[in-house]
Amino acid sequence: MRITVILGADGAPFMHDLVGLLEPEDELVVVVPTMRDRWTTGLKACPDLDALLAAPGATYTHAVADELIGIGYSPAWQRPTDADVAGQLIRTELLAAGYSLTDATAATAKRRDLGFTVLPVSDDRAELHVVVPAADGARAVHVSEVLADPDAHDVQDLVLVAETWSASEAARTAIASADVVVLGPSSRTLAIDPVLRAPSLRESFRSDHPVLVVEHDDPAPAELVRVAGLREPDPGRAEPVPADAGAVLDRARKVVAA
Repeated sequence: MRITVILGADGAPFMHDLVGLLEPEDELVVVVPTMRDRWTTGLKACPDLDALLAAPGATYTHAVADELIGIGYSPAWQRPTDADVAGQLIRTELLAAGYSLTDATAATAKRRDLGFTVLPVSDDRAELHVVVPAADGARAVHVSEVLADPDAHDVQDLVLVAETWSASEAARTAIASADVVVLGPSSRTLAIDPVLRAPSLRESFRSDHPVLVVEHDDPAPAELVRVAGLREPDPGRAEPVPADAGAVLDRARKVVAA
């Protein structure tokens, strides 16, 4: 069975639970949002990809981030783990050499032995920014800054900043070739809906495509959920499932067998 899951950083524990229940012949692919990505200290930071590429259960340190914060080079809300920085160094070097984000992600994932394939939804740059009040009217700040301290920001709007972008061919293929697609568990506002809105991605779903929608609360700050507006409609032949890896896998097998 080929399962494609769409989720972000907050769904990483679910992915690792799901991997532990798979049969050897099963294939698991995760399509990850890239709208929280940013360039910082010369490195390409991809919070959702970094979380899915991280080894589960490891003890992480923040020596590099704390040094940058200590000398005033980085704001306190930017505090990646040293493992994240290592992955960002590899990613940035490969991007500079002309590789796509998809290729750079595959190179890192291969060395982590995750048990599933990790695909960024797009190779193009498209970032979520939040409009907040400013002395001259309003300004836009990166969504990661708001997430670090939601109470410190008066959220007015949520916008996607991009020139031209679209879903990658690899992400579209992962959807189109999946026996079943799983949405979540992950934030609808910051992960699921941004992926579903990626240009050309929805065309990969068939009208009868089995889609399991994991039931869970949106962990995004309430003000971000409010300004994001209506939830993106679920694609394919959608049905809800409990937020439990075993229950999701059991339902996936029954849907595929039907």
